[in-house]
Amino acid sequence: MEFLVDADVIEESHNPVVHSLAGAAAGTMEHCAMYPVDTIKTHLQASRSMHMGTVLTARSLVNLYGFGGLFRGIGAVLMGAVPAHALSFTAYENLKLILRAHQEDASGELKFIRNSLAGIGATLVHDAVITPMDVVKQKMQLRAVPYRSIFHCAQVVLRQEGVSALYAGYTTTFCMNIPYATVYYGTYESLKTLFSRRRGKGVSNTYDPFAHVLSGAGAGISAAAITTPMDVAKTRLQTRSDSHQHYNGMLRTLRDIWQVEGWRGLTRGMVPRMVFHSSSAAIMWTTYEAVKAFMDGRMTDGTHPPPK
Repeated sequence: MEFLVDADVIEESHNPVVHSLAGAAAGTMEHCAMYPVDTIKTHLQASRSMHMGTVLTARSLVNLYGFGGLFRGIGAVLMGAVPAHALSFTAYENLKLILRAHQEDASGELKFIRNSLAGIGATLVHDAVITPMDVVKQKMQLRAVPYRSIFHCAQVVLRQEGVSALYAGYTTTFCMNIPYATVYYGTYESLKTLFSRRRGKGVSNTYDPFAHVLSGAGAGISAAAITTPMDVAKTRLQTRSDSHQHYNGMLRTLRDIWQVEGWRGLTRGMVPRMVFHSSSAAIMWTTYEAVKAFMDGRMTDGTHPPPK
């Protein structure tokens, strides 16, 4: 089977400023739109209760804290998301360019792997920036400790637990994002080519929101389903001090969850996670491609205005 990854023939700008600004815009749009779902997912994964489903958790949070409670901690995310996405998309585009230069005549399968490798590198750059903010965000979401603000939360964590606490779960994130990025980036590029061909547009540098939405959603839902158990472990590690649970290391955490809660525990929050990643990927890639196309001056055939 040959994977449909022909994006190499697309002539695009290699200007890092374009990639950085488009990436920052994509990250901001994605996190603002999907943050309530992420809050629900965090509460589901941090809890050992088997009786709290997605709808019940959402209703409980709104009843306790109001609708605004679903956005608690979003400031920490946005502070990290803008530079993280700007750097990761720049890294992704440049890694694709570097790898492409060494394999100009690669087959479809090798192109899939190449895009996946570029995605892994981009994801590691992203996680190095976003992980401390992710820790603060999850502590704010859980409300186990009455932090006054994201800065107060960060100060308390640094004072009581040290710098290493801000990178709790980073090893888990690293391991989780290798399979995630492999599926996510390779699938996105393949689906983008497939949908563009089916719509009769071939492989071109034309902005096609239909292809970007469906490709992003397909990539996000596939990658999210595969990596949910490790995401549960990461959440437990990052919130262990606030939830008074004793977890240590990714493998031991996975084992402990399996022994106490079984497969159901390892897949807690899978539905909101899949909803989150499919929707956020669709939003992120559509925004990224739109901003990049606009800045490249490549919007449609030159006769249509940029998307609003």
